[in-house]
Amino acid sequence: MRVLKIVLLLAAALVPLAGVYVLNNATLVAEWLTDTGGFHTGETLPSVTGEEVDGGTIDTARYRGMKFVAMIAKIDCESCKSSYPVLQKWSELYPETPLVMIGVGGKEAYGEVKRDLQFSFPLLAADRTAQDRLRIKITPVFYAMDEQGTIIERMNGYRVKDFQKFMKRVGEA
Repeated sequence: MRVLKIVLLLAAALVPLAGVYVLNNATLVAEWLTDTGGFHTGETLPSVTGEEVDGGTIDTARYRGMKFVAMIAKIDCESCKSSYPVLQKWSELYPETPLVMIGVGGKEAYGEVKRDLQFSFPLLAADRTAQDRLRIKITPVFYAMDEQGTIIERMNGYRVKDFQKFMKRVGEA
């Protein structure tokens, strides 16, 4: 009977601690419990070609040979939308590390977003082929690539503090 009481007391103490951990590390827990798709650190992000929302074609292979960041976004994703005001700052703070957004959704809608927010970076409208090639399951996802196209950092979702840390690590790498 005494052992049972000890086990119950330990369980009563661990459950709230686990809850606090989950609340403070929701992104990590979600990634652990789900398949987030895409690619991971150490892998090579495949190049994709698609329409730039301002016209013309863009191929992410043009960034090989330099560090760059690719953001996978979806037009109706609230987390993606909340990141938009900060994205232009990237270009200002780290001009030597280009940013390219790969958007899932309508080319016209993304064209409006780009014009309204005056993005200076390219925004590629991802067709079904590009989406399949990138194995998109969640948005937003930020990939930082080295000069060989190898992912050196991946960030799922968007929270200001996490993105600021991501920017600093990638910008200084």
